[in-house]
Amino acid sequence: MPTYVAKVPAGLLNAAQKLAMARAIAKRHVEASGTPKFMSQVLIDEDSPTALRFVGGEPVGEADPKGHIWIRADIKAGRPAEFKKNLMFNIINDVSQITGVRKEFVWVYLNDLLPDGVVEFGQVLYKGPEDQAGWIASLPEDIRAKLGK
Repeated sequence: MPTYVAKVPAGLLNAAQKLAMARAIAKRHVEASGTPKFMSQVLIDEDSPTALRFVGGEPVGEADPKGHIWIRADIKAGRPAEFKKNLMFNIINDVSQITGVRKEFVWVYLNDLLPDGVVEFGQVLYKGPEDQAGWIASLPEDIRAKLGK
């Protein structure tokens, strides 16, 4: 399951912005990969009010008073470079529009995970798109029913 973790300054986003951001990231992943919507997750992690992030030894807030958003995503390995580039720029554009943070200060890091290094729903992740339907079908019925909602 692709997992996106967004680190944002404390208090920067309200609940509606967090929901819009999570939905936008999930939508962009689904559009790019063709995976079912339930196969992506987004976590929005607010820094504590006393936390500081530094780039080049300087507080990030010095560069942009609105803040800096860092999104780290673990996705299945093997995606082509153009896929990754388009996905990252679509996410940056959406997040910037939703949050008001300049695009230059929305950073996205995509990390490739090998499928045999992930267990979800009690099973090692499927290897390729051709295996996805069979993997989902092999899940227990109650899990499939819940995910289908």
